[in-house]
Amino acid sequence: MSVNVKQSGLYASIQDKGRVGGMPQGIPISGAMDLNLYRFANHVLGNERNSACIEFYQQGLKLKFDSPTFICVAVIGGKIFLNDEQVEPNSILKINSGDKILIKQLIEGNWGYIAIKDGFESGAFLGSQSFYKALTQDQLKKNDKIIYVPYDGESGVDFPRLNLEYYKTSVLDVFRGPEYHKLSQTLKYQLNNAEFSLSTSRNRMAYEIQERLENELEEIVTGPVLPGTIQYTPEGKMIALMRDAQVTGGYPRILQLSEKAINLLSQKRAKSKFKFNLTEINSEKI
Repeated sequence: MSVNVKQSGLYASIQDKGRVGGMPQGIPISGAMDLNLYRFANHVLGNERNSACIEFYQQGLKLKFDSPTFICVAVIGGKIFLNDEQVEPNSILKINSGDKILIKQLIEGNWGYIAIKDGFESGAFLGSQSFYKALTQDQLKKNDKIIYVPYDGESGVDFPRLNLEYYKTSVLDVFRGPEYHKLSQTLKYQLNNAEFSLSTSRNRMAYEIQERLENELEEIVTGPVLPGTIQYTPEGKMIALMRDAQVTGGYPRILQLSEKAINLLSQKRAKSKFKFNLTEINSEKI
């Protein structure tokens, strides 16, 4: 049985934890932009940890289910409608044949997740269903159908309350990148003390930081990068690589976001303010 996409909204796609086996071939890790919210959605339903969800951006996604099941719509804050009636997000929703879900608006954050009992089924590549162009199913389009196994029993799951305090901080934990030691003391001080903001240039590949810092570093020989790597360009721009980031880059890698910091940054909107907190890999803050 399947869920039918009535409205695709923005950037909706199938995502799980991502893939690591393709990095030697230049294939990005991909995966859910906010792994904390993705994991919560699956946990509510008692799903396997790597079950595929639908990831959506801000608003407009509308789905119609042709068989009974249970779902969880996980968001930081938003208006969600089931058959024209507003429902509570981050809870278990019983779905009957013909039911429709509409993501009217995300009030907070950028990304949300629709998990379904036992996960959605789509083509996998290197052990992951996460969307990446030319590898798996494309971004969702109107009239697409996504397969799932109907479930008409009891949910049988005691679900926790989403910890919204997780998203309240404006401090992002970072580690030193491979080229951090090349920075001047002035630049290190600015990184550790200044307040920064996000530009409007944001997508699944990278989020650009609005402020510029004077840069005298040379480009490096191409080296490996990961989601969360912060690159520093000759123009003084800082670019935080996100889930669909390339696997190599030629700009100095000055910082590396923690896993939690990637989740937090992914949900921050343009002009949002934040600060970096430089920490050690073996510190208790990880």
